[in-house]
Amino acid sequence: MYGIVAVVLVLLVAGGLASRGWGERPASPADGDRPLYLALGDSLATGVGASDPAERGYVTLVHEDLRGKLECGRGTGSGCPDLGLVNLGVSGATTTTLLRDQVPEALEMLRARNRDGDSSNDVEVISVDIGGNDAFGVYPVCSEGVTPACIEAVRTMFASVSRNLATALSELREAAGPDTRTVVMTYYNALIGCDRSAAAPIAGVLLEGGVGVPAGLNDVIRSRATEVGAAVAETYGQLGAGDLVGGDDCLHPVDSGYRIIADAFAAALAS
Repeated sequence: MYGIVAVVLVLLVAGGLASRGWGERPASPADGDRPLYLALGDSLATGVGASDPAERGYVTLVHEDLRGKLECGRGTGSGCPDLGLVNLGVSGATTTTLLRDQVPEALEMLRARNRDGDSSNDVEVISVDIGGNDAFGVYPVCSEGVTPACIEAVRTMFASVSRNLATALSELREAAGPDTRTVVMTYYNALIGCDRSAAAPIAGVLLEGGVGVPAGLNDVIRSRATEVGAAVAETYGQLGAGDLVGGDDCLHPVDSGYRIIADAFAAALAS
């Protein structure tokens, strides 16, 4: 059951899954008297692979969409043109570092805004993409092959993702309150467009489950999101090879891919 998953993890890491250090952290401070969209995540949240990460990453695109469509609790039908953006995403983030570095800052912001009795400055939407880089943590153990130690590392990794994501989402939900929309992203199969495309079918098993693997990473993400009433932005199967950087980059989208991801968030928010 776990042997095939371990092989996939080695292939993914060799293909560039953990892209630490790419890009800048695009955090935009917002005025204290306007509503906010708050983003947490990994290198996808920072827009790595886009022609202009700060302008064409999915977080910026979602922000633009929300400004025209979100009502900010006012019910005026005029959208939310004053919606601010704070992007806490960090390239290379895992579920563990998300809990350590991003969630505390997010909780402080949520408690200050959503619990102050003034709805005009609330965090209205939270987006999260996390989990893909957790696979990098098993590479040192699995680099020598599918050993018993590797199999145990994979099992531990899945359990860690599940536990960390459940904690992060429940804490965010409690601090934000029931009126804030939270959306969590599933992962697409990026191997279809890179030098490791021969392993794409196996990567699909890792992400969505299959023969010998009853549940994949995306199933864990969906389950943890459902438990806290968060929506799910489904990206699996939505991006084609032309929507990805390709070559030795087996993770990141180009502009068209980020537009697809942004549309998946929009669909989840509209449901």
